[in-house]
Amino acid sequence: MRKKPYSSVPTSAERVALARSIGKRLKESRENAGFTQVDAAKMLGYSNSSKLAKIEGATDTNSVPLVLILRAARLYEVSIDFIFGETEDWELGAQSMIERDVSKWVFDATETMYSQQMNVLKSLMDRTNIIHMSVLDMHDAATELEAAVRRFAELNPSFEDDMRGGSRLVSAVRRVLHSSQEGKVRVNRFNGECKRRFESIPQLQLIMETE
Repeated sequence: MRKKPYSSVPTSAERVALARSIGKRLKESRENAGFTQVDAAKMLGYSNSSKLAKIEGATDTNSVPLVLILRAARLYEVSIDFIFGETEDWELGAQSMIERDVSKWVFDATETMYSQQMNVLKSLMDRTNIIHMSVLDMHDAATELEAAVRRFAELNPSFEDDMRGGSRLVSAVRRVLHSSQEGKVRVNRFNGECKRRFESIPQLQLIMETE
């Protein structure tokens, strides 16, 4: 019988159902393997058990990293098909072992690819933070410079008129301060957008939590 192609990308309901199924199977596999949630979380690379608890309880239905599924299958010694809910038999027969070897190769390749991508993203995030801090430092320096010039002018009322280049100096300092203020606003906005995007990537969160 010819199988019908899926008509669209997975719906929200389908993603939630899959996340619940995976969470249930992960919990069942962990308990059968004799791991506490705290111990399993450490073995899977999490700094604490809260993330694993959310995944097992399906309270976070948008972040079930493929890397976690592979690691859990290895740790609990169950098939990936069992975790995905495609089979009720968690033990591996000959055919299942062949399929697991193929799945292992696919997931190893996927893990390597994701790891490379996440490392690039992490490097980009780190550099973005450095730029952000540099702009904030420049703004602070510009603010201090403007305050110092303003105080100098207060102590020397005829400074701008009597000292050659005084007026130009004040104008330049004000432009520097104005530019630094605009830069601060823009870099804060950019940094916030980057942070929101980075936080939406479960694999990147896993890398950050394991460091």
